[in-house]
Amino acid sequence: MATRILYLYEVRKLVAISLIVVYLFGATEASQLLKLPVLVQHYYEHKAGNASVTLIQFLHMHYMGHDDNDADNMRDMQLPFKTMNDCCMIACNNLPPQKIQINEVIAYDVQQEFTLLNDATPFPISLETIFQPPRIA
Repeated sequence: MATRILYLYEVRKLVAISLIVVYLFGATEASQLLKLPVLVQHYYEHKAGNASVTLIQFLHMHYMGHDDNDADNMRDMQLPFKTMNDCCMIACNNLPPQKIQINEVIAYDVQQEFTLLNDATPFPISLETIFQPPRIA
């Protein structure tokens, strides 16, 4: 029984890792990491042409600075993070523009009637009439 539980745990862990990897490579730019061998190979190509090129100079030249060798531009665009894959697609529903017609709205004046009271109290029954001492009739 214990071996079966451990087996299910390992399978569940393997499935979870597989789903995370599929998501990362499909929905993010992590798929650019698959181009790292091209980066290494292109570095060795530059190193064969000029032995004094260091890795830092190579990265600076291709990612931050200006590449002096424009003859290998197509090869440069194969490097990771040089071009963007359209991995994330956002679907937008673009409706054709509709003609908007605004009709004139006729506003009617509402007549309100107010009753003005000249009493000092706002209530028709004052507190003095409620709370009085008892009377003998």
